Amino acid sequence: MKTKKSSWLVLIAISLGVFMAMLDVTIVNVALPTIQAEFHTNYVNTQWVVNAYTASYTVALLIVTKLGDMLGKKRFFLIAIILFTLGSLFCSIAPNDLILNLSRGLEGIGGAGILGLSMALIGDNYSGKQRTFILGIWGSIIGFGTSIGPLIGGILVQYFNWRSIFMINIPIGLFALIVGHKYIRENYHPTEIHFDLFGMLMSTLMVLCLVMGLLNKEDRPTSSWISLTIGGWLIAGFICMIIFIIWELRQKYPMMDLHLFKNTAFVGSCIGGFMATFGLFSFFTYLTILMQDYMGYSPLAVGEQRIVISIFPLILGPVMGAITGRMGSRNVMFFAMFITGAGLVTMNLMLGFHNNWLYLLPAFVLMGLGNAAINPSVSNAALLNIKPEEMGMASGTNNVCRQFGNCLGILVQGIIVRNSFKAHLTNVLPANHLRRLIINAGPFSGREMMHRFPQYHLAIHNAYYLGIHHLLIVTATLFILAAFICYFLVRKTEKQLIK
Repeated sequence: MKTKKSSWLVLIAISLGVFMAMLDVTIVNVALPTIQAEFHTNYVNTQWVVNAYTASYTVALLIVTKLGDMLGKKRFFLIAIILFTLGSLFCSIAPNDLILNLSRGLEGIGGAGILGLSMALIGDNYSGKQRTFILGIWGSIIGFGTSIGPLIGGILVQYFNWRSIFMINIPIGLFALIVGHKYIRENYHPTEIHFDLFGMLMSTLMVLCLVMGLLNKEDRPTSSWISLTIGGWLIAGFICMIIFIIWELRQKYPMMDLHLFKNTAFVGSCIGGFMATFGLFSFFTYLTILMQDYMGYSPLAVGEQRIVISIFPLILGPVMGAITGRMGSRNVMFFAMFITGAGLVTMNLMLGFHNNWLYLLPAFVLMGLGNAAINPSVSNAALLNIKPEEMGMASGTNNVCRQFGNCLGILVQGIIVRNSFKAHLTNVLPANHLRRLIINAGPFSGREMMHRFPQYHLAIHNAYYLGIHHLLIVTATLFILAAFICYFLVRKTEKQLIK
């Protein structure tokens, strides 16, 4: 019989692991210029400090969660914490960018196991309305960890050094490992162990090819979609996807039970999770650039101002979990996505060309509310009517959708901003070599271009703002549309889980 104390210790162990994994998604961003300067490398190599984590995390998710379902979710969750902690240690002592990127890849594999199995372990350790409440806390940790990363990273880089952003994971990881080993339990289900090796291979190749194609497009925004390094990877990914689907449908013991997608609530949760990262978490990248490079705030100040968004998941996440238990996932998910869309619309109306972040405060509040509500409702919907022995795979698949949303969101939003940036400068600047230089440098180099060519300061400044305006219109529209789609997909079948 699980006591109240052990119940909370289970939550602490899982939450600490999740917090580490989500924090490392965004904490590195503010340290990239410092890392680039220390290792004397170029921007593309430095960007792989972020991409190595993203790629390895996404590729490993389905494999780790399947192994967890077959061989023990707790066992693989604890192994994932060990891998993540070791990866953090190697990052903190990396002598060059190659070792740093490889260590980030190890972190990503650990992060996949932590995120992919944490939701399933909550399903094993809690039930009924208590589960929805705990999922609310779990969702708040995801939202808070992602949002607070720039602030923590800014403080550590400013007052210590970039290596400290990895060192802080070591004591957290060790504590989570000790507590988790003692208190986390899992429900063992009579499941025959059959390794679908070809299915595992195809799923790995599928995810790897798709992620590499998207990352290459992000690294080379001016390259054509039909180039070998971009279109070649994407086509290979889709071919692997088709082979994977055909193979899995014919297997008695498939790696992934594709019948999961007959569950409309599960499909709705995947759409909701995809949209949360595609439309909101990805937008944080361009919001940070807006506030830091174009509004002129320091990395630490940007992190402090973003607390307005990140504090809502921390405070309201458990409350939203409890509300989800009472009102159901479909209602809370609809509210979360609609209010987030409203926040993006508000930001579009309030932004103008101001350099004062206070104009964005109402939008930050609305986005914070949406961020607080979306993770508990999406996570709860992902487990509706899922067999206990398939919870790990359901959790992993849902998280793959989230990670693809993040990869695709950064890419698509970057294309929108870059195209708007180019179009405006083409219209307002004289046709000469300086215009070509500024346009080719791109919106991420806006601060440097404004400093080098002060006569074009206003044009460059306004070009990025116009890109953000167009971006907000697109993402707000998609959020509101997805809110209605998820409302109709996540039907009133939830009583089986929350009664």
